[in-house]
Amino acid sequence: MVKGAVHPSFTDYDMPLQQLGVDLGGDLKGTRSVNVTRAYVEAFLDLHLRGKAQPLLDKASARCPEVRFCSPSAEGCR
Repeated sequence: MVKGAVHPSFTDYDMPLQQLGVDLGGDLKGTRSVNVTRAYVEAFLDLHLRGKAQPLLDKASARCPEVRFCSPSAEGCR
C-alpha cells in the first residue's frame, strides 16, 4: 500500500495532470508517485529477471516511507 496514492498515481498521466491543475485525489505530489513506482518496479524486475536480491521488497524502507507491506495472511500492514 502506498499512503496518499490513488489508482492514477501509478500511471503516466498523474504528473502531467497535476501540472495542469487537475486534482485526482491523491496526496503524492510532483514526481513522488513516479519515483516510488520506478523504485518498486525496478526492484521487482531485478529480483525476478536478473535474480538479484532486492531488500526494498523485503520490508519497509526509509527510502520510500509511504509504502507499507500488507497481505491477507498478515494481521495488518508493516
